[in-house]
Amino acid sequence: MDVPAYDDFLPAALREALLADTEPVDAVPGFRVAAGLRAAFPATETDRALAVIAEVYRRTRTSLARVLDQRRVDRAFVDAHTRSFVDHNAALDFRDPAYATVIGLRDEAGRVVVGPTTAQRPTPHAEVPAVLRGDQVTLFGPPGNARMCVHAMNALHRRRPDEPPIVTSLVEASGMVPRWGADDEDSRTPIMSSFLQAAENLSGCYEGTLSAGDLRLTEQGRALPIKRIPGLALPDGSHWLDGEPLPLHLVDLVLHVWRQRHRPEALVLYVPKLENEEEAGYLRELLSATEAVVGEADPTYVPGAIRVLLVFENPRAIFRIREMGAVLGTYFLGGSLGWHDFLGSTARLFREDPRYRIPVKADPNIVITRIQASHRLLVDELRGTGAMTIGGMYGVLFEDGNPDSFAVSMVGFVRDVTTQLERGLTGYWVAHPDFVRIGIALVQAWRRREQDPDDGALVELITALVPDPVEREPLLRFVLGPDVKGLAPDDPLWPRSVLAADLETSPVIANDHPDEVRYNVFQALQYLADWLCGNGCVALPATMTNARGEKVFVRIMDDLATTERSRWELWAEVRHRRVPVATFEAILAEEVERIREGRDTPTKRVQVRWEGEAARWYPVAVELLRRLVLAEEPPEFVTQWTLAFTFPAVRDAADPWARAAELCPALS
Repeated sequence: MDVPAYDDFLPAALREALLADTEPVDAVPGFRVAAGLRAAFPATETDRALAVIAEVYRRTRTSLARVLDQRRVDRAFVDAHTRSFVDHNAALDFRDPAYATVIGLRDEAGRVVVGPTTAQRPTPHAEVPAVLRGDQVTLFGPPGNARMCVHAMNALHRRRPDEPPIVTSLVEASGMVPRWGADDEDSRTPIMSSFLQAAENLSGCYEGTLSAGDLRLTEQGRALPIKRIPGLALPDGSHWLDGEPLPLHLVDLVLHVWRQRHRPEALVLYVPKLENEEEAGYLRELLSATEAVVGEADPTYVPGAIRVLLVFENPRAIFRIREMGAVLGTYFLGGSLGWHDFLGSTARLFREDPRYRIPVKADPNIVITRIQASHRLLVDELRGTGAMTIGGMYGVLFEDGNPDSFAVSMVGFVRDVTTQLERGLTGYWVAHPDFVRIGIALVQAWRRREQDPDDGALVELITALVPDPVEREPLLRFVLGPDVKGLAPDDPLWPRSVLAADLETSPVIANDHPDEVRYNVFQALQYLADWLCGNGCVALPATMTNARGEKVFVRIMDDLATTERSRWELWAEVRHRRVPVATFEAILAEEVERIREGRDTPTKRVQVRWEGEAARWYPVAVELLRRLVLAEEPPEFVTQWTLAFTFPAVRDAADPWARAAELCPALS
């Protein structure tokens, strides 16, 4: 294969089946597209667009293959060295500076595989377009559904019936327009028809023409969409060139740039999951080739508008922020920290260390205590460069009509937002339109207090959002007090603290506690079933503890990153024999039965019911989770095993699992 790493996602038998169900593109020799796609999306799948894709791929495929192959080599390096340290570390305290990890080690070529480099470091420089300057309150969600798109674009005008007057006045005074992270990555099931529908929806958003039934885009204050493309690892089984599957990120990026080539504000992109400056070099090559080929195909195109926000969500990338930004040159706009993927990929990094524990999802202080060092590193690395520095997602959603749920969600939201602003970040992400206006008001009130410490807007806003004094008083003490103390960069444990890899036992709940295992199983099963149905994100039921110590019902917006966290945590606990296989199997069986019967309690509810389309996919989800947790060699990404289920060759089979197992040896 041109890109051998893609064999992990599309083994030979599956490639053969997919290629057999394609149609040639007569205008582009060697190009084939899955049957029916061009007829369904003629405005997107044009001859000119596909010709541009083909040429960009030809110019960049060697570099892509090289960096993905290097990932494999680096994974083997990390695992071998981590295993070699087990005996040495056995007698040491987990926080002993002598505790050995792979951080800082060099390979045979002299590369530091994980950790900061010791060479003289470059300084990136970023030019932020006028339309993007200022604070960033970004709603993230998939653009495949027109109704969701309209709600996202109109989020500034989504005023709750009980909106406090202080929210209204702060939003109006801010003059801010929210951003919309139009996500073609973790919150999307990569079914190609859904990707192409998302492209058409996004075009309608930029053009102001998109509608959904009686919903229309507002004339003023529309959100600015910023598209997030898939990561480098995922192939596209629907577009083929010379018998080879094309990279999904390349197809998605080039289609977008081609269609929006005369709209500079649309050429800002989030790019996830890059791991180091070598991969940033590939991205620069891809962007340069895209601009060159688009310009050759359309001489009226004016190059220079493409900008990228890197999502530093990998334990290798977080130490190479400046190097990656400098390599990208004029394409670099700044970065964000996607902390669910960050923790999940760190868990994979330390998978061979029997003492490592991933921070548990139940910890309400993850952003405050466990992500502090990486927040500060992002800000410090990009200070003075002009680059944007954006925090991560707040995904706890309240239940409408439940005041306790609203209160506990608001407390968490205020804590997370003000913590990130205090650390110097210029924005953050939210998972639901209801948080956009409140989020803008929080930023405006915080900035006013920065300029005048006696300004009372922040306290007034918090009082309005959290009127219960039992909840409000500790919240105000937190917000108005100092940030938690972190380690200095010269502390021997600082690199591990950056990776949230310096805590052996969670103060909230042990990773091997049956309740923690059960929660991860319950959430992962529902998410996988919904993903297989074609929904890449879902608000799953959960609980938070309020100031009175009561369990309160909320929902957590889950996407593939949160499920990656769950499955790596479960895998590590079983692999290192803290959770017996029999215990995992028993809990899995119990949670499957709970979901099948739809048994709810006041604080534990089944969101994805075992009925309709989900009933067809739940057996697949159960088998996938069992294998993900019990496999001796689990896949790097969940999508290595789930991608097959996105294609009609498997999806439309009477027994999708049996058909996938025929085509994919890893599932047999």
